[in-house]
Amino acid sequence: MDGRRSLHTRFAGCAAVLLLTGCEAGGGAQPFVVVPGPAVPSPVPTAAPYVWDTREELDIWVNNPVSGGRVPVSLVGDGRDAVIQIVPKLGLDGWTLRGPDFTVPARGIRGVRIWYRWQTDPTLPRSAVQTFSMSVSFEATNPPRPPEQPQAFVQLQPASEPTEANIQPGSFRDPLDVKYLYFHQSSSNPGVLEIDRIELVQ
Repeated sequence: MDGRRSLHTRFAGCAAVLLLTGCEAGGGAQPFVVVPGPAVPSPVPTAAPYVWDTREELDIWVNNPVSGGRVPVSLVGDGRDAVIQIVPKLGLDGWTLRGPDFTVPARGIRGVRIWYRWQTDPTLPRSAVQTFSMSVSFEATNPPRPPEQPQAFVQLQPASEPTEANIQPGSFRDPLDVKYLYFHQSSSNPGVLEIDRIELVQ
């Protein structure tokens, strides 16, 4: 989808970020507008509202017309042990995870929380960057600066066990009414990222 390339271009404007802090396109930067892609209806109800934790629930994030890219993205494991696996390699970049559309917007959303594991390629020199940078965009019915949509950026530290990360847009305080959201590559370091739980934060 051409929107994925547009998203990648827009996200590049906020390259310098701090751990678990966000930025929103504005000021002198070009406006960021989410380009709607094909609808992504959720095939199964989740056990808890706006929480994806099992293989059946996470499947919609991987297997839809929008998610994907040059970097391998797959779903591995069964039940609650299932994870979304992203495997960036040297010279390969570009991936997107698109969540399902909400029939009624998710009200009062302040961010998204994930549980992840991130291990860099063991062949990398010790001087290489060890973090994994990604971004999230929220398609909201009440963006603080229409038509720009809120974004958040995060740098994940290496973690061999499931680790919690709270990702919040940093330049506004009001909660959002969210129609859907994207995870998207912000930078590329070789390794393996696993996401085993996604939940919206109200």
